[in-house]
Amino acid sequence: MNTIPSSIEAEESLIGAMLQNPSAIAIAQSKVRPSDFYSERNRLMYESILSMADRSIGINAETALRYLKENNLFDTISQNDEAYLLRIIDGTTFPQNAKYYAEIISEKSILRDLIYATQNIQKIAYDAGEEDAKEIADQAEKLVFEVTQRRLDNDFSTIKDLIIEVIKTIEIRAKNAKSNDSITGVPSGFRELDKITHGFQPSDLIILAARPSVGKTSFALNVIENIMSNTQSMNFGIGLFSLEMSKMQIVERMLASKARISLSDVRSGNINKGDWPILGKTFEQLSKPNLLIDDSSQLTIMELRGKARQMKYKFAELRKTSKSESDLNIIIVDYLQLLHASAGTRRGGTREQEVAEISRGLKALAKELNVPVIALAQLSRAIENRQGEKPRLSDLRESGSIEQDADIVMFLHRPTKSNKDDLPIEDDKSDIEIVISKHRNGSISDGIPLTFISSQTRFTNKNNDNYRAS
Repeated sequence: MNTIPSSIEAEESLIGAMLQNPSAIAIAQSKVRPSDFYSERNRLMYESILSMADRSIGINAETALRYLKENNLFDTISQNDEAYLLRIIDGTTFPQNAKYYAEIISEKSILRDLIYATQNIQKIAYDAGEEDAKEIADQAEKLVFEVTQRRLDNDFSTIKDLIIEVIKTIEIRAKNAKSNDSITGVPSGFRELDKITHGFQPSDLIILAARPSVGKTSFALNVIENIMSNTQSMNFGIGLFSLEMSKMQIVERMLASKARISLSDVRSGNINKGDWPILGKTFEQLSKPNLLIDDSSQLTIMELRGKARQMKYKFAELRKTSKSESDLNIIIVDYLQLLHASAGTRRGGTREQEVAEISRGLKALAKELNVPVIALAQLSRAIENRQGEKPRLSDLRESGSIEQDADIVMFLHRPTKSNKDDLPIEDDKSDIEIVISKHRNGSISDGIPLTFISSQTRFTNKNNDNYRAS
């Protein structure tokens, strides 16, 4: 018969080590929570030692016994079992093995949590009723993910070590400041935007909004190209969810933009002889294992979150089986209004409630995976009645929840063109502005100038576009 995963010997050995050596207490605190103990009396004994340490009470067998009696814990812990106390106090444990004991306790606790999670999953599945099976699958995946995340080490750091690390970071920032490079997050590759954001920051939800055909998708793909080309971020893992365009269309656009070749020529196959070597070089530059693309349509927010977790797992697997150094560093969603809420919300809720669930889900995903999430969004037609005016937060479709959940809201605005049409830009080169209307942790901007080359679907920094005529 299978028994619940546990190691009473490791628990008692760790407590014995803590009674013999103060350094074992620091090691134990960094790796083991009281709830990780399977034995209730071992948990109480562990908590008592931590409490003594917190009160600066000298810890040894004698002071520990006195503390237990003074706090009416002696009978509960000893349970008239003198052998238990003798094993703890007089055991032949080795304090230097405290880390080993702690790791055993932590691992057994994770296994038990997995068992409890699977039992909970079974209960949810049996009690599902009319709930959407995909919702149940998302809950199950989240329960397992929460357990597996605990495998990450949580070693404590001394203030001395932290100060040294902070000083090094400040020195790097000072050096970057002199070279006008103060990027601390994921760089967009657009100079003025990065000056304001310092790069897209972990756990932030960034909304990029515009009317159709202004260039939202092109901008997002250019950000991906820039991340992959920047020496600081070239190994960053990128997850792209394209709900509107196919994977082939995405890659065609990226090739045309990166190679500075007309997208029309790429799609028609009308490639000049001199452009083939450029395409070959571009193919090599983009052929990296750090971009994962999902072009599933009709995704719910829960399905997207599940796929995002799978992307993180995928990068972890790649690190084990190849020379890849990538982790999931940024997620891009094209676009928000094509996502769906849960079946229950769709059945009984309004569109505003659906969008609220989606925006909350995207923000929760950013926090859960600790990565920036860029979500593209459509503007309402209200802006068409204000020709020439810049977009504002109220122009976001179902804007209330999006505005509330987002850390950054930025718009693409064509200052010299009417926003009334949904037609593509006629001129090959045109001016586009990035308007930052909300920035939770920084400043906003009335307009960051960019140049858009429509034939190549490429945004460039103003006056530095390296434009290649087709």
